Amino acid sequence: MRSTLRALALGALLLSGAAAQAAPAQAAVMRPPGSGEACSYAVSADGMSGTGVCKNIGDHTIEFKIVVVCGWYPDQHSHWMTLAPGQSDGATRTCGGEGVGGIAVDVRDL
Repeated sequence: MRSTLRALALGALLLSGAAAQAAPAQAAVMRPPGSGEACSYAVSADGMSGTGVCKNIGDHTIEFKIVVVCGWYPDQHSHWMTLAPGQSDGATRTCGGEGVGGIAVDVRDL
């Protein structure tokens, strides 16, 4: 009886892991900025805020978000912004406590 319960529990665990890894066919994949984007980053004079600005220099629409790394405090994320070819946009986020430890951009091709 115990071995049957263990086998059922293991099967349920394996199935839940497979279901969690499955992704819809239309899901966009995040990636770092590439040759189709020109991104710049700046930290405020007091070190507490980080700004990222990206321009879409590619030939297709993208989405991007700014991630400001805040040391021991929660990282700050902008919302996803959509850029058609030739457009640019950016965002500023402020850290608590220790200030900005780094700035990154996540990009998704549309």
